[in-house]
Amino acid sequence: MGESFSGQTLPALVGGRYRLQELIGRGGSAAVYKGQDEVLGRDVAVKIFRSEITDADEVRRQQAEIELLAAFNHPGLVTLYDAGTENSPLGEPRAYAVMELAGGSDLGRRLRLGPLPSADVARIGSQLATALEYVHLRGVIHRDIKPANIVLSVNADSGEPRAKLMDFGIARVIEGTRLTATGQTVGTANYLSPEQAKGEALGTPSDIYSLGLVLLECLTGRVEFPGSPVESAVARLQRPPRVPPELGPRWMKLLRAMTAMDPALRPGAGEAAAALAGLVGTGRTAVPSRTDTAALSVQPPVRPNLLRRHAAWLLPALVLLAVAAVLIPALMSQTGQGGHPMPQPSPELTGGLEDHMRELERSLIP
Repeated sequence: MGESFSGQTLPALVGGRYRLQELIGRGGSAAVYKGQDEVLGRDVAVKIFRSEITDADEVRRQQAEIELLAAFNHPGLVTLYDAGTENSPLGEPRAYAVMELAGGSDLGRRLRLGPLPSADVARIGSQLATALEYVHLRGVIHRDIKPANIVLSVNADSGEPRAKLMDFGIARVIEGTRLTATGQTVGTANYLSPEQAKGEALGTPSDIYSLGLVLLECLTGRVEFPGSPVESAVARLQRPPRVPPELGPRWMKLLRAMTAMDPALRPGAGEAAAALAGLVGTGRTAVPSRTDTAALSVQPPVRPNLLRRHAAWLLPALVLLAVAAVLIPALMSQTGQGGHPMPQPSPELTGGLEDHMRELERSLIP
């Protein structure tokens, strides 16, 4: 078909029946293509793993993802249809997985257009939490809940949004064998839980925290912890996410609980799903983005006669204010009294935490 992945030409037909049509997405270890199942005549998504990857941990991750998807059957999860291995044009074995092609776009692309209505956020949040409950009851932690791993579509009958969770490439079996190298922190920096950022043992509450950050971004249109991996990770260790009061008390209570610093204080996936389902009919709108609020801050025009009436004393008053703005801080700095204390800089990272953060920046999977 002429396209290539990691410098290799891809066959037009995979597994003898799946014809590749166009690239959907690409990551560090695999690329996903829209394809046509020529046997059943249906559209599919074909995930092709890089054949040049020979690292034992990465190969184990690929196989584990296929096995996990094959064991799942839930409307909130992307369904696996088929999987196999075939040789690349260079003769190297290359694994592939054939999955349900969920219509629509991923949530990350949708968020580039701005925040979502809160009723839609509640719906998709409840669907995702229900899917997580299904996964958690089967002893699996996803570990990479983020907008790019959530597929959005529209229910043909009701017109309501539908969400599906995908990409279990870095999932971990609870109390089982790690699917990644020992001690390696994996995930996406902006959505890591505090325990992920610190490299601590993980449980299902880690997924709840990440889902809470995703829902908060859906409502505000802003990433709560932006920046480099280290900047983002350190920020969440210093403070909880800021939940705008404009969202209302019910949203504030739920999102603060889902993103509690202590994992033991977060609700389970089933409890979060029920709370989100109860928020569907609240009728509140999303928090406007900063660009959307510009019109709200425009002041009404000053009446000309009012301006002329006060012109005589307006200029002297402005001069006095300017002098005061210069003198008062100077006097305060000399006396050392009054005013607000100067903000203290954030403590520097030292010891084991510093080493972990540097390793975090090197090892996080994009």
